[in-house]
This record gives sequence, structure tokens and C-alpha cells, in this order.
Amino acid sequence: FVAVNKKFLFPLQLERFTSMRIKKEKDKPYMAHRNSANYSDNPLQTLQELNDETVLELFEQMLYDMNLNAEKQQPLRAKDMMIKREMVSQYLHTSKAGMNKKESTRSAQMYIQELKSGLSDANLLACLESLRVSLNNNPVSWVQNFGAEGLSCLLEILRRLQEDKSPSRDSKSEHEIIRCLKAFMNNN
Repeated sequence: FVAVNKKFLFPLQLERFTSMRIKKEKDKPYMAHRNSANYSDNPLQTLQELNDETVLELFEQMLYDMNLNAEKQQPLRAKDMMIKREMVSQYLHTSKAGMNKKESTRSAQMYIQELKSGLSDANLLACLESLRVSLNNNPVSWVQNFGAEGLSCLLEILRRLQEDKSPSRDSKSEHEIIRCLKAFMNNN
């Protein structure tokens, strides 16, 4: 699979790349990555062979997933095409590398199914903590996949916990749901 056909790349396959991208602790200044454009396990190994229009579409998707405001996007858009190709290559390479990370492979749908399954208090708290980390660290596209259905699950669990009048009520889970809601709203 040498050439990449645009109709096969958008939106499903690109979504797979970007939904698995992991956030770095600190963004590093731009440096050419000597092998990133030729990463052999990546179907986009021929990124240099793609036309400029396709690279620009990938670049725009990258900017969108980075959740940058217009002010921060403007200088990046002003870069020349070679730098944009390298940035897209690094971004997709990082996305591919993220597939090996346990947290990043957990999809939004997996969280939704887990929340719907009626977890015990300890398991619910662990799930909510992990979900909060994912909501904070995954790209906007991942948060959008979690979307209304995930939000509905969180609100239903919060409602159920609020209705529980017993003294052993789990306030830690309530607090963690609020933190998840905050992370969701900050990234959506």
C-alpha cells in the first residue's frame, strides 16, 4: 500500500491515528525527526509523495486535535510546506507510538460500556479517575467520541449517587464525576 488515497484516509482512518495520540508532558520545540517521514510501520510512510492538498488537510486535522485557538494556529499555518509535512509526519508517528500505551488504547466507547455496566464503588472510582485522565490528555476528537452518550452516563451516575441518602454514600465518586465533567467541558 504505497499511495494513500484521500477517500480511504478520511475520516475513519485519520480518526484512528488522532484518537490514539498521547499528550506529551511538555511540548518540545520543533526539531526535524530524521526518520519520522519514513516510519516503516506507518501506512503514511510515503508522506513525501502525498500532494500538498492532502498534507494540508492532515495538518488542519492535527491543529484541530491540538485544540489550539486561532492565535496559536496562525503562526503554524504560516510555515512552509516542508515544515508542515514534517509536523504531520511527527504527529502521525506519535499517534502510532501511542497505540502501545495502555491508557491511550482505551477507547471512549469502552469507558461508556464500563460506566453502563453498574460498577461497584471501588471499581467505579477507578474507572472515573482513569476517564478523567483520558478526557484531559486525549485529543478533542477522542473527547467528541465520548460525547453526549458518555456525558449522559456520567450525569445518570451522579444523579443516582445524589439520590442515595445512606451515610455510606460515595462522595469520592461524586467528586470524580465533577472532575470528569470539568475535563469534558474544557476539551469540547
